[in-house]
Amino acid sequence: MEKLETTSTAFFYISKELEKELCGGYINNIQELELGYKEDLLDEQISAIKIKIHKQQTKELIITEKTLFLSEHKMPVLEKTKGLCVFLKKKLYNQKIQEIKQDKNNRVLYFKLDKYYLIFEFFSKSNIILTDLDFVVITSKKQEIWKDREIKTKRKYDFPQTKEITDENSDEILTEIKDKKKEDIIRYLIKEYNLHPWYIEQIYLEKENISQKELIEKIKQIYNHKYTKIKTIDNKDQKIIVCEKSETETDFFKVIEELYLHKNTEETIESKESKQMLKIKNILDTQLETKTEYEKIMSDFEKEGEMIYSYFTLIDQINNQIQIARSKKIDVEIIENKINEYLKKDYPNLSITNIDLKNKTYKLKKEN
Repeated sequence: MEKLETTSTAFFYISKELEKELCGGYINNIQELELGYKEDLLDEQISAIKIKIHKQQTKELIITEKTLFLSEHKMPVLEKTKGLCVFLKKKLYNQKIQEIKQDKNNRVLYFKLDKYYLIFEFFSKSNIILTDLDFVVITSKKQEIWKDREIKTKRKYDFPQTKEITDENSDEILTEIKDKKKEDIIRYLIKEYNLHPWYIEQIYLEKENISQKELIEKIKQIYNHKYTKIKTIDNKDQKIIVCEKSETETDFFKVIEELYLHKNTEETIESKESKQMLKIKNILDTQLETKTEYEKIMSDFEKEGEMIYSYFTLIDQINNQIQIARSKKIDVEIIENKINEYLKKDYPNLSITNIDLKNKTYKLKKEN
């Protein structure tokens, strides 16, 4: 039996959180990684991909076969990315995320980008599908065929057929479940509306003799919480990711991320963080050296500026004399000699060199 499952209702709130955090961001890298799932007694490796998204700062989205989450830790990546990841990396680089939505109440999320839809299916053995903006499949992790839909290159992608519980179809649902027993109602809602039994059981726990109309209203309220939190429940040898109401904002993805933080992963993260700290230290040292150099340059500029200001009248006189000599077409060498003779009388530590009439420059040297 599968050891982890994410409910479609949890995906509803995951998609809302991701849209808030990532919409407007740009994809700048896609990498492969392997994660160990803590509750997996066989300690199997789980294939996953990491998408780096830049929005003010870089955020890391981790997508496994069973769920997805924003990671606070730097998850270790494989040395070499291959296959679908390489293709997606080239196609999706610098694509802006326009929207992130869940399809109906399915375990399917799609990202609308500038030129593509990136679709993640989290049921069966999961799938990743890339389509154009008309939902024509460009590539997919797997090609699959069901009785009512097919995933194949150059074929239009069809979302799974699932109904939603809305105000418009409430009466229809009430007609269908009329006079049914609790077990039959739960079975019906699972089959037709992809609703996990845990949510329905929680409503019955609050009020055992709840009317069918109240039940439908309570189910609709599940999708209208202002704040929600993720938690996991145990079901035999399965862990189920569910969402429930919270009174305040929470660290939304923390519970999911902790499922994948193996001891080895944490050691790798610690090692990478140590390297990162060393890198930051080296950068800071370089910046301090550069700061000292800049301070010296600024100090020199300041001294030069003060000197120019103190000799402003003299410089103005030299400029006038050069302009007069130039109008009389006097040679540069004679101009330098005449000005230096004048300087020896009142400014014996100053001399003028390198007069460039074309560029209107010269050097004024000061002897110590």
